[in-house]
Amino acid sequence: MSTFGYRRELSKYEDIDEDELLASLTEEELKELERELEDIEPDRNLPVGQRQKSLTEKTPTGTFSREALMAYWERETKKLLEKERLGACDKDSEQEDDNSEDIQEEYFTESNSEVSEEACTEEDDEEEEEEENEEEDEDDSDDEDEEKENVAAGERSEDGRSSDHVRRKKCNGAKDNENLLNGHDGKDTDNLSLKSSAIHPCGNPTVIEDALEKVRSNDPDTTEVNLNNIENITSQMLIHFAQALRDNTVVKSFSLANTHADDNVAIAIAGMLKVNQHITSLNIESNFITGKGVLAIMRALQSNKVLTELRFHNQRHIMGSQVEMDIVKLLKENTTLVKLGYHFDLAGPRISMTSILTRNMDKQRQKRMQEQRQQESGCDGATNPKTKVLQKGTPRSSPYVSPKSSPWSSPKLPKKAPPVKSQPPA
Repeated sequence: MSTFGYRRELSKYEDIDEDELLASLTEEELKELERELEDIEPDRNLPVGQRQKSLTEKTPTGTFSREALMAYWERETKKLLEKERLGACDKDSEQEDDNSEDIQEEYFTESNSEVSEEACTEEDDEEEEEEENEEEDEDDSDDEDEEKENVAAGERSEDGRSSDHVRRKKCNGAKDNENLLNGHDGKDTDNLSLKSSAIHPCGNPTVIEDALEKVRSNDPDTTEVNLNNIENITSQMLIHFAQALRDNTVVKSFSLANTHADDNVAIAIAGMLKVNQHITSLNIESNFITGKGVLAIMRALQSNKVLTELRFHNQRHIMGSQVEMDIVKLLKENTTLVKLGYHFDLAGPRISMTSILTRNMDKQRQKRMQEQRQQESGCDGATNPKTKVLQKGTPRSSPYVSPKSSPWSSPKLPKKAPPVKSQPPA
């Protein structure tokens, strides 16, 4: 047995009696030993997450609920967005409410003082019967002054309320104008799922209802539908856009990035791509589309020979290795797609997709060169009457040889005599 390393010092522990050592330990030391042994060799029947004991000495203040926390965050973010959209009107209304409350408080304090003064005058009348006439005169004058003050306070409160009412009308009018700009007046509650409810805070100037109507009517000026970053658009509205694009022959680009689109929208777009042979660019990045919706679009591309650009990167759900391999299998037969906006996690599908896109680009280049050659050959074979006239008036070839030889002879160099070889004597 080797005595290298730590084994040298183990020999001194061989004669120790473990039972005596354990009997000499106190209760606290035994508990500490049990804790150490549990940490060294935990119970294998427990799940991995429960083997490590909690070392926190603080008592819990309450139960943790992730769903409640997420719901609270969503409510707070919605409140912040509403405050940002309607910040100016809210500030004005709060100031007006404060002013009206101050006016009402002044009015109520004045009325209470009137009641107390009247009670005091009645008690004085009962006690002092002799001075009734004088007190009545004073009360009459006081009442007249108080009535004037009440009238002035009432006018102030009415003016404050009227101004508050007018300003609220202005704010409501501004909100109505915003609703009208978005294509609805706020009265049709049945079609709220098909309409947006505020000016888009993202800065996208597209009016959803007008754009949908133009797509349905096949407007010749509408060659691009841009719905990017519109937060309050519904999935049902996106499906209506996809259905309207089935019969459209003008739109070339359709973009709906960051619009909370899901698999239902992706399936509707896939059905549209099977029928529409005019859209060349599709952007569905930053949405909630899973592998199911992406594969539906890829299957639709097998019958689509027009789409050249497709972007679906940055989805909320991870595609996975199986979906990436299926995408490559479905796009092997496609010959028109030259731009794909997605980063493959696996190296194999990434390399295969790069080779497919390179092949498609080469085919597109060869097709363009062939069309150019056909155009050039068509131009050469066709006879133009103008070219005939030019051919008749063109000068013929010159009879003289060009360039002419010079009349002066070039200087000649003297010829050198060849060297004489010396022959050896016989």
